[in-house]
Amino acid sequence: MTKILVIEDETILREEVVAWLTLEGYTVLSAEDGVAGVAAALHHQPDLIVCDILMPRLDGYGVLIEVRSDQEIADTPFIFVTARAAYEDMRKGMDLGADDYLTKPFTRLDLLQAIQTRLAKKALQEQAQQRAIAELQQALARTNENQLLNAKLISMFSHDFANSLTSILLANSLLRDYADRMDEKRRLTHLNRIGASARLLLQMLDDLVVVARMETGSLEVELVALNITEFFERIVQDFQSIYGERHPLILESQFTTTTKLDTRLLRQIATNLISNAIAHSPPESAIHIRLAPQAEACVITVHDQGIDTLHVEKLHLFAAFQHNSPEDAANTGLGLAIIQQAVDLHGGLIEIENHADSGTTVTVTLPIQPRILAVADGKHMRGQVIGGSILDHD
Repeated sequence: MTKILVIEDETILREEVVAWLTLEGYTVLSAEDGVAGVAAALHHQPDLIVCDILMPRLDGYGVLIEVRSDQEIADTPFIFVTARAAYEDMRKGMDLGADDYLTKPFTRLDLLQAIQTRLAKKALQEQAQQRAIAELQQALARTNENQLLNAKLISMFSHDFANSLTSILLANSLLRDYADRMDEKRRLTHLNRIGASARLLLQMLDDLVVVARMETGSLEVELVALNITEFFERIVQDFQSIYGERHPLILESQFTTTTKLDTRLLRQIATNLISNAIAHSPPESAIHIRLAPQAEACVITVHDQGIDTLHVEKLHLFAAFQHNSPEDAANTGLGLAIIQQAVDLHGGLIEIENHADSGTTVTVTLPIQPRILAVADGKHMRGQVIGGSILDHD
């Protein structure tokens, strides 16, 4: 219930105001002078103060100064009531922080209207403050998420970059020191590994560029005609050159015609899906990649044997750049976030199936004639996007 403090040295007027406000349903406190009024305000922290100016021991201006100087009650609405109606007196009160000014004699209606107006204004101010606090909290959360994502980016980039460089250096060293003892097939294997590793390094650099464009909202879709089977064959061959001894990669395609997709985004989807599958699959287990046309769409399926908890958690948290809460972003891998954004830009859909006995399957469906996410003024504006959601089948 709203508490109002009435500070007035005239007993009859004070009791009359208290009676008016009590009948209106307010909880009313009263004080007979400024010193008692300040003590009551500090102790009870009222929602509004009605205060006379001319009072013994401490006048109304002194009360107002005491109230505005205390952090706990500084924002309390404050209404002066006084017989002093000179402009200078009113100006002084307003300069000290009074919210309103009633001149004696005043009616019950005058007082109630002034109180209701000040309480309503206070409520609006509190709502605005709450919105501002919520916006600041959201901005802070986004900042923390971006910092966390950048930290993950650096960690993942450093690890994968180091692996590819190591592969290049080792293959180069073997070719340099033992080329005369190798047969042609073995030399070709090492050369292919060097080339594939170099291309993956370039892909990592491209990931950084894509991430930067995602954050600035300047990532656009450029559709070109391509043979999707040949496109995936080149990507799979690169991974096979590097990881083939540990993870056989099996590509199956039912496509016999060309389709229009963004090759850069498609490469992001393909390489990051395959990289994620390799990273979480047991040694010697195969990675299956399937391509199939389906109702004017291209369906890409990557199946692996990864069933560990981290793998499953990461697969269910694609939306690093479209997350709903800080908890989502805190567990999302960079590569998976890129996949989600690339799929969304095509107006596509992602589905996930994970089973303890058969591993994990990620299916990406891209419309062959996609309704694309438009880009304007550095910000994404959604058109009629198909999907963009994640379906979970346990």
